Amino acid sequence: MSKQAKNDAKVEKPSAHFDEPHEVVADPSLSNVQKNTVLDTLEQDARQLAEASSEGMAGGELNKPHDVLNAKDMLALPPVAGAYQTVRLDLRSRVNGDQAIYTRIKLRQAIAALEAVSATLERPSASATEGLAKAPGGAEGLGT
Repeated sequence: MSKQAKNDAKVEKPSAHFDEPHEVVADPSLSNVQKNTVLDTLEQDARQLAEASSEGMAGGELNKPHDVLNAKDMLALPPVAGAYQTVRLDLRSRVNGDQAIYTRIKLRQAIAALEAVSATLERPSASATEGLAKAPGGAEGLGT
């Protein structure tokens, strides 16, 4: 099967190729347009399953509308922030699946470290803010 045919199959039937919505974001073979298409399909499927579940019907797939929306948000992030978010979501999904306590502890430590780095990336550094405030006509002069 050619690369294009594999990608077409992923877009046409994403639930057969992806267990978790964040896996779509991490797939290097798909373009952002294809990823958005796949996530739209997964979102529609998740909403239909949620509706069926609320009506007492059982489905064969997990109900993940929130996870799909998070994956869509990840596509909008800058590449570095998106990469951290993808890894964090993958690690979180593994924490609950592994029964070894030592492994769960290590996964939680890795998640905490990634969250700390991500928080640092998402806010301006204190030194940059201090530098602006100390510069002639710095932060104090911005509002005048």
